[in-house]
Amino acid sequence: MSRTLIEHAKAYPFFIPDTSYLVDQDGWRPLDSTTTPTNPHRVIASGSNASPDRLVAKFKEVPALLSNPISVTRAALQDYQAVYSAHFTAYGSIPATLAYVPKIKSDVFVTWLDDAQLAHMHKTESIGVNYHYTPLANIHLVLQTGEVLNHAHAYLSAKGCLQKNGQTIALSQMSQTEVLRYAQSLIMPGQDDLDGFILSHIKSEQIRTDHTQKLRQTSL
Repeated sequence: MSRTLIEHAKAYPFFIPDTSYLVDQDGWRPLDSTTTPTNPHRVIASGSNASPDRLVAKFKEVPALLSNPISVTRAALQDYQAVYSAHFTAYGSIPATLAYVPKIKSDVFVTWLDDAQLAHMHKTESIGVNYHYTPLANIHLVLQTGEVLNHAHAYLSAKGCLQKNGQTIALSQMSQTEVLRYAQSLIMPGQDDLDGFILSHIKSEQIRTDHTQKLRQTSL
């Protein structure tokens, strides 16, 4: 069981398809990318919220909310990048957030949610603790349909961005295993039992809180 939990933590941000897709009570399937979804809340997903497996897991206990399917559309976002947040999740990973990085274009997904789905997502994101639900205005977000949006929301880290040499760390720069090793070197210099380090965060909320606080001391 411990090995499975550790491997799951290292797998972040989990499987992300190459195409837009739909999540409903039967799981997920590719989405016709020629039609813009109609659910009112468009939320940029830069980390595991772009993974159909993760979204299915988040709604597993409330399947009725998926009677109205969630559309998840591929998009390109200008001047923002998916980077690592300065905190640990309850399942042992270091998760993502968005950071403003001028002149860069990032591949992201947009989740289209109704009111009840958004309220549930807020619970899974620990709003006010780990993330803030933040409006992004005057952005350039190009959907796979070709439509351009200039306003959306995103979950931005309340803990700041993990940094190395004064710079944010993009998910494309370090794998989850690499970023966990880097965090371990900051918190526990000289220790090399990465699996034990990961498992400690899964098993102990206090250790997770203490180690997150250490990361926050140098976060951006």
